[in-house]
Amino acid sequence: MNSSYWDNIYQGRKQHEPTSTRYAEIAAGVMQQIAGFSGRLLLLSVSPTLSSTGFDTTAVDRNAAVVRHRWPGNSTTRRAVVADWRQLPFAPGSFGICVGDGSINVLEYRDVKAIYDNLARVLLPGARFVCRIYLSPDTSETVADVVAKTWQGEARSFVMFKFRLAMAIAAERGDPNVPVVSIYEAFASNFPDRDRLAAATGLDRSEIDRIEFYKDSSEIYNFPTREQTLAVIPRDFANARFAPVGTYELAERCPLLVVERK
Repeated sequence: MNSSYWDNIYQGRKQHEPTSTRYAEIAAGVMQQIAGFSGRLLLLSVSPTLSSTGFDTTAVDRNAAVVRHRWPGNSTTRRAVVADWRQLPFAPGSFGICVGDGSINVLEYRDVKAIYDNLARVLLPGARFVCRIYLSPDTSETVADVVAKTWQGEARSFVMFKFRLAMAIAAERGDPNVPVVSIYEAFASNFPDRDRLAAATGLDRSEIDRIEFYKDSSEIYNFPTREQTLAVIPRDFANARFAPVGTYELAERCPLLVVERK
């Protein structure tokens, strides 16, 4: 867990998320999926938009740097805790709902099962878990495909370009795990001239330069396929399905995963 990496990633970002159309769509989609459910809400992240659900909310992130930059502040109905999602510090049956945004993508694939095991313990029977997930397509692009399509103008956001590149790396490796540094290396080797990239594609140069934060990172993300995502959900959960959400670039690869605790 690299605190300096997360400090860099979220520096200055907290104030932008609540005004983003993308995050507003995601929050609305999550709220639709938990409508009719009750109880305390566990938030696997410190998303500013998901912190305002109206439920009694406990947000958990493993990194104090992320909490510092993203959490909008504690109140009588919400609080943030620094803890590991794989070892949640709560009593059995503490929550009636759990939500997240990309939460299971920011650690190694082998650790995802441990998250579900902990959720099975802290969620009440009948509780619902809703989490946006970045899914690698079943038939993936290669890194060369992503590079070619970027020069053709298909990349409208550098953030989404990085996810698309990461998914291609996962496909080529035959492994959902993608070291963050490998995203930097693939970018640097294929796009050595950042000025040319910005001029040709219209991508924001300041956003392009944020790839430098990936250069020395020890973090590992995972980008599973639908099959790999479903394979690690234990029998404690039922009715797993994917719900589309949002109209932003790459939204078709970022559905909501919805499951219920038995």
